Formats: sequence, structure tokens, C-alpha cells
Amino acid sequence: MNEIHLNVQDMESQACIKSITKALQDLHGVKSVHVDIQSGRVEITRTVDKSDDLIHALDAVGYPSSLDLDEQ
Repeated sequence: MNEIHLNVQDMESQACIKSITKALQDLHGVKSVHVDIQSGRVEITRTVDKSDDLIHALDAVGYPSSLDLDEQ
């Protein structure tokens, strides 16, 4: 399993958590999603070591994000 950490902008509520989780869980190989609104970070566990589709999925639902290189 691979852990991928993203910095995500504009997260403010439980509705944000639900939207982000749904967008990411639908992607290939995603096993778990943990959203931390206070830190602005999302941790994804997946079977493939790939992050570009995660970033595109979040952008598509209105949450700009970037790879957290400090955690990779």
C-alpha cells in the first residue's frame, strides 16, 4: 500500500469532507481517505503509487490541491 498526502484548499465543513472523500474513493486503487480540515491535508492509502488523478479529481469538485512533498 502507498500513502499519499495532499494539501487541499477551501475545506471548511463536513460537506467538504463528504465531497472530497467521495471524489477520491471512486478512483482506482483507493483503499482509504482521511480528511483533516484543520491542517488542510488529506491522506490517501491506495494500491498504486500515483497522485495526478487524485489532484485532478479534487480540482474537478472544486478543491485545488497539491502533493505534500514533506510527507512523501
